[in-house]
Amino acid sequence: MMRLSKIILAGMAMLLLSSCQDTSIVNEISLVLTSAYDRKDNQIHNSVLIGEYTDKDKSDVELLEIDSTNSFDVMPRMNMQAKEPIEYGQLRMMVLGKAYANHGIGDILRVLSHNTRVSRRMQFAVAEGKALDIIKASIPAHDPLYLMKLIEQNSNFANLPHFNLHQTLFQYFSKGQDIYLPRLRLNDQGKVALDGLVVFKGEKAELLLSEEEGLCLKLLTEDAKNGKFLAPINQLEGAQKQASETTENSALIRILSSSVKHGMASEPPATTLNTTIHINASVIKASRNDFLLSGKQMKELETEMKSHLESKINQLIRKCQKENVDPVAYGEYVRSRTHHWSHEKFYKDYGTMDIRAYVKLNLVQDGIQE
Repeated sequence: MMRLSKIILAGMAMLLLSSCQDTSIVNEISLVLTSAYDRKDNQIHNSVLIGEYTDKDKSDVELLEIDSTNSFDVMPRMNMQAKEPIEYGQLRMMVLGKAYANHGIGDILRVLSHNTRVSRRMQFAVAEGKALDIIKASIPAHDPLYLMKLIEQNSNFANLPHFNLHQTLFQYFSKGQDIYLPRLRLNDQGKVALDGLVVFKGEKAELLLSEEEGLCLKLLTEDAKNGKFLAPINQLEGAQKQASETTENSALIRILSSSVKHGMASEPPATTLNTTIHINASVIKASRNDFLLSGKQMKELETEMKSHLESKINQLIRKCQKENVDPVAYGEYVRSRTHHWSHEKFYKDYGTMDIRAYVKLNLVQDGIQE
């Protein structure tokens, strides 16, 4: 009898919960999948891509645009142009125009931080020019998630660090790190292409990083599983002989895995920080040589690539210190290990701190040789 009562109570609870659920039929709403924000004078121009799924495995894209005086009422006002209620629960990509990013992205981040319907896995990017031009250029792909997929595959399989809204919000509200986002531009054919990173100081775009610098930042901020870099060969015996025969004298290195660890080389308040990066990588091309590198040559190449990577990573650290931006989150690292940490004091000294990166490289040979 007791068991029967429990079953009845559980059933009633399920009925009550289901009756409170706010349901929407997909065919009766407009799902915003990609959004863009531009700024001109004191106006905010918002444009969205809505996916229209007419047939199975087929989709089309509808573009809607609206102007507003602020970022807070753009989403509600967009309904004025839609034939069906607009829903942002499936928003997966947001592009911010250059002028908008330079003015400050704090407003839209605060809007998104209070919107629990928007996925924290949403991707962000900054446009070289207008964000509207970028999302318009993606329409011929007939995929409203084209830009999101472009960024995700370059993060998973190429040189871009990983991004999402959760990370961006954490960086924004944290006192010990700065936001970095991918940069999108239109190439000579009018197609969308990735073009490095944009680093923010607070809420305003401050510094541009190249693709190579983006890979260095990836190695400094996460355990990477992919990435490629091209480096010159100066000391290999075989390469020196061939240098006079060809202008190409370099090695293409593919990262297999990496791990990063920060450390304080002095007691708090820290003035010396060390970063150690362990990298396993393979040589997938060594100049135009068709020979298998010997063990001695591999060791020489390993030493040279280690030195090259260390130099590039430390150049990036110096560049960030000079511009007083902290995408690596050194401030957050020191804060987590320091009592009464002061944001103002740390970043007052940040530019002159001794911060060094050290690379431990394990290189293996890849490919098939005759």
